[in-house]
Amino acid sequence: MFCFEYGNSNVYAQLGFADAEEIPLKANIVKDITHSIRASGLKVSEAATLLDTSQSDLLLALCGKFQSFRAAELRNWRDRLSLPLR
Repeated sequence: MFCFEYGNSNVYAQLGFADAEEIPLKANIVKDITHSIRASGLKVSEAATLLDTSQSDLLLALCGKFQSFRAAELRNWRDRLSLPLR
């Protein structure tokens, strides 16, 4: 039989991650970035150029490996993608 334990709503804090408070924030920003890229019809290479980052860094973030990125950097990407394309 399974025994469930309920804690706070941040599973990352329960698992002991040092940056537990930032992980959900970064995940939401990356979700917005993904949505903007899809909505604009950009290829990943085009989005990386627009964001002035490498395609591999952008792909890391989009695949959920965003721990090495600062939230401010991800917010900057999100904001740049929300500007009208030239």
